[in-house]
Amino acid sequence: MELIDTPNPNAKKIETDLTEEVLKEDLHKVEGILSVFFGPGFVTVTKDENVEWESINQDIINIFDKL
Repeated sequence: MELIDTPNPNAKKIETDLTEEVLKEDLHKVEGILSVFFGPGFVTVTKDENVEWESINQDIINIFDKL
């Protein structure tokens, strides 16, 4: 699982086939995440601009690792 940079510095893309139902609630529990967008084969996570990616990356990775 990899967090992929996007043109928006506050958003990262994650390529996955996991469904919205599986991920949405857990991702929204991560402090600092503002929105989660699901597309075909990917999820985009947008964070608050005052939160550094380094402080939430591992929380996001842990959600995917447990599934």
